[in-house]
Amino acid sequence: MPDLKKSRAKSPSKTVYPQKAPKNNYFSTLMETEEGRALRKSWSNKKKINGGRPRGVPDGYRKEQIEPIRAEAKKEAERLVNIMADKFNIEDEYSKQALQTAVEVMNVVGETRERLAAARLVLDFTKQKPASKNEVALTKAEDFLASLVTEENDGSTTKED
Repeated sequence: MPDLKKSRAKSPSKTVYPQKAPKNNYFSTLMETEEGRALRKSWSNKKKINGGRPRGVPDGYRKEQIEPIRAEAKKEAERLVNIMADKFNIEDEYSKQALQTAVEVMNVVGETRERLAAARLVLDFTKQKPASKNEVALTKAEDFLASLVTEENDGSTTKED
């Protein structure tokens, strides 16, 4: 009887792909000598002409774009602080300057954490925090009725006086 099973095809052997042209790479041949390593290090430590975005400029803006926005925010902050100083009787110059800086930072786009901190500072300075509510929980109906009686008695004594 003939064997009907076919032998299984072998999978192709896996080949290791060597690094592409390591001997033709300029930097790898440069790093082989001491002079080449020194030259490469001097290139790496060289100060960049355009080293990225200037400090203090938020993402999505250039320095030329953000400067007029900041100047406008400074004028607006000065106007708002003068209004707040009249309304809340702020006479101290240092308080006015601090509040003006906070309002200015709050109105400039970009710096989200700084804006939130500035907004919190302005809100704490200008608005009072709400008083905590003291809710008395009465557990029994008798306590509720007793409190009504004491309130009525207190009210009647004041009317008689």
